[in-house]
Amino acid sequence: MFNFKTFVKQALLAATLAFGIGNATAGPTYHVDIDTTIYSGAGSIDFWLSSFNGATGTIATVSNFTGSLGAETYRIGSVNGVLPASTKFDNSDSFSSVTHDVVLGGKFGFDVNFSGDFLTVPGFASTFSVAMFNALGEYLVQPDYLVEFSLTPVTVDDAASVTYTAARNVRVSVPEPSDLLLVMTGLGLVGFMRRRAAKAPR
Repeated sequence: MFNFKTFVKQALLAATLAFGIGNATAGPTYHVDIDTTIYSGAGSIDFWLSSFNGATGTIATVSNFTGSLGAETYRIGSVNGVLPASTKFDNSDSFSSVTHDVVLGGKFGFDVNFSGDFLTVPGFASTFSVAMFNALGEYLVQPDYLVEFSLTPVTVDDAASVTYTAARNVRVSVPEPSDLLLVMTGLGLVGFMRRRAAKAPR
């Protein structure tokens, strides 16, 4: 026989465990699309995470890269992983960067997730930027970056924030819902079902 009270308890426990198992400092994920169809020839793409020494811990993880990606030509700072799969930058160094050759003329895309202590610990901000260059080493767009994310830590009065500025040939998707939002939505549905069952005739 189905016991609704037992079901609710199990659902609440599962939701709690699911949230606890996840990264407690996981932040939003953005998808970035870059259109280079008006350009042609060889070029390069540069990803970098920068901050002041002693800034609150911040991690930027780039994954699911698509587009005509060539060899890695430069790497500095605290960087782990290899594109197009996944590369993680953290601000334990004040400047962490990776550069790859690309072939311009097509479309590029990638996901970037921001996580770390900046979501819960006050301190100095960090910046994650992406730029492209032509074969002469000149920036593809002016002033320089294609997209730049400002990662501002939590303060006494405000939650942590991620804001961005993008060039006209770049589209940045809305962040995915956070784990906490998904969990709270699930708990809300469980609560609704419980109230509905309580009102049902016996």
